[in-house]
Amino acid sequence: MTKYYLSKFRNIIFLIIISVLFGLIRHILLGRMLTKSDFGIYALSMTIIGMLYPILLFGQQRGLVRFFVNNKIEEYNWAKPISVLIKLSLLLSMIIVPFIAWYYHMNYAFSCFCILAILSSIISELLSNLVRSSKLFELSIFLHRAIRIILSILAILFFLFGIDSLDIIFIAFGITHIIYGVLLYYYVTKIIRSGNRKVPSDSLKDGVYFSLMDITILANIYGINVIIASLISVEALGAFFAITIILRVFEIFIQSTDFILMPSSGELDYHSILIIIGKTFIIGTFLSLLFVLYGRNLLSLLYNHKYDAYLELIPYVSIIGLIKMIDVVPSSIISGAFSSKILKKYLNMNLILPVILVPLSIILINSIELKGAMISLIVVYLLKAVFGYSILIKQNDSFLKAN
Repeated sequence: MTKYYLSKFRNIIFLIIISVLFGLIRHILLGRMLTKSDFGIYALSMTIIGMLYPILLFGQQRGLVRFFVNNKIEEYNWAKPISVLIKLSLLLSMIIVPFIAWYYHMNYAFSCFCILAILSSIISELLSNLVRSSKLFELSIFLHRAIRIILSILAILFFLFGIDSLDIIFIAFGITHIIYGVLLYYYVTKIIRSGNRKVPSDSLKDGVYFSLMDITILANIYGINVIIASLISVEALGAFFAITIILRVFEIFIQSTDFILMPSSGELDYHSILIIIGKTFIIGTFLSLLFVLYGRNLLSLLYNHKYDAYLELIPYVSIIGLIKMIDVVPSSIISGAFSSKILKKYLNMNLILPVILVPLSIILINSIELKGAMISLIVVYLLKAVFGYSILIKQNDSFLKAN
């Protein structure tokens, strides 16, 4: 099992690195070519997309993976619930996004991009996780992340031809998103057969647990963005977005670990768990030290000195990245293989975290601005990791005996 995990991890790492590099290129080019105000608006659009599409998934993407850990995907009619969820999500996004755009005084291009990107992201998340449940890990991650490469190529073309109109970028990105989503839907429905058996309601119920957990995670990640935009400025949000881009490097390893670990968690033994924990800690520590030592020069060069005033935040971002890497192991195992009772217990703890984050971040941001936002996130992610490992340690003996 350990050898299988490490082999798949290597392949997934390679594919995610490619997509992340393209994503970094896209955001860096946009950060250089757009004004600080426009880049702040772009960051706001990414915040809205990143907040809404996981909520509108209602946790079913992870609920399906959890269900198919012990069931054959070809026997069940997975197409029907996915189709219903896509239609429902489109309807809700068309109601919610215009209201948000009105609140922030954004135009039609902003709304168009957000709606189309949300719908495309929902299709991509659902269907790539379906492929993931079939243990086609490399194909799954490629389908999930190919859109990032396509958008990055578009950004490179805009940069080369001097197209710096945010409205044009929004419209082009939005159309590209929806074309990709439609093509992906038809491709996956062709390669994975949908059976006749009904997907049981228990898996949908577990999906609701994941949905609530997603909301808490989103409140931690994007809630801080909303608070920054409200208490400081959209320009400050753009700076926060620019500096925290280094977290995407940590996400390469976080997502690679979770991508394989969750659907394979039912086959783990004690030795495998220790190896995975050790691997994530060593990689996380190495990356943190690397960015603390060289991150200032790197980001200063990439953004052409535009955000040099905020480079003191890099050590805080590095600590956040390390904690998130350490946390991925208990999170993935609890989500994949532990009982619904334990999953609910884990959820209840996660629901407390935004209650801590919101007042803490408001107090600290009012006091020390973006540095306060970083400290708030460090506290919350550390609490989440400690609780996750406490569950993993307490439940590990009975879990391994069951396997």
